[in-house]
Amino acid sequence: MENKKNILIDCDPGIDDAVAIALAIAHRDQLNICGITSVAGNQTQERVTGNALKLTVFLGAEEIPVAMGAKTPLLREIVPAGDIHGKGGLGYCELPAVEKTLASDNAVCFLREKIMALPAEEKMTLVPTGPLTNIGLLLKVFPEVKERIDQIVLMGGAAVGGNVTATAEFNIWEDPEAAQMVYTSGIPIVMCGLDVTMACGLNREQVAALGRSNGRVQKAYSEMLNFYFDSPAYRNSDRVSIHDAATIMYLLHPEYFSGQWMSAMVDCSEGVNRGMTICDSRANQEEAYETGEKNVLVLQQVDQENFQRVLLEALTQFDA
Repeated sequence: MENKKNILIDCDPGIDDAVAIALAIAHRDQLNICGITSVAGNQTQERVTGNALKLTVFLGAEEIPVAMGAKTPLLREIVPAGDIHGKGGLGYCELPAVEKTLASDNAVCFLREKIMALPAEEKMTLVPTGPLTNIGLLLKVFPEVKERIDQIVLMGGAAVGGNVTATAEFNIWEDPEAAQMVYTSGIPIVMCGLDVTMACGLNREQVAALGRSNGRVQKAYSEMLNFYFDSPAYRNSDRVSIHDAATIMYLLHPEYFSGQWMSAMVDCSEGVNRGMTICDSRANQEEAYETGEKNVLVLQQVDQENFQRVLLEALTQFDA
């Protein structure tokens, strides 16, 4: 589609995934959403897949195909984040049941099909906002897709610190082996990690204002985000971080962000740093990037005011 960026969203909805999906659907004039695939992470595969189906219908985008992906990480069992996202995955919000069916129960084959079906002159951008199990498997099983992928804009990792452990961010920690396959794939990566996503969010008054609206979408997202404020992570905070929305916002407005090209690898050991993204920020960045050694743009700063403005306008748009 002319002047539109082709994207595939791989996600585990999840409150912040739900916000990212809404932001993308609100900007279909700029983004050609070729499909949504699910991966177990924030909640079990069944719940996140159901949420993806419900969200597309609720947001008026029933035509976007949804495919079901991995039930577990590559080498271990899933550890859901129910304390952060709620039993159903969408906080206090319960979306209506839908009759929409899956386009496929094999997300990896679905992703390959969508990528290879593009016209020869076009490429796909992958937007993973959950554990990287599906994407790692895609690149391993179907390496021919690499030439058809423009970039991977992912939410995951951190150059400094973590949120599930002192050094690891949740999405990478859930499946470090898959993440390492992605980070070492040679495909250009934009890493929306905790370094920037902690500043991407809304404050209590903004969330409360959504709830005071008469719009069904704004009210629903207020119910989702208010669960964050009652969770251990944000109980004493005035602002919730909406990590996954940073990926879509970067695609829409890269000028709102700044960062640094680095090389990155993932600690796949069984030690205390399992899941850590090791980002090399030494001074020889430009030369190393030119030789292909540094292919990860680690985002570090965001224009918070514009992030909030565009996000709130998107949610309001659905009820206009």
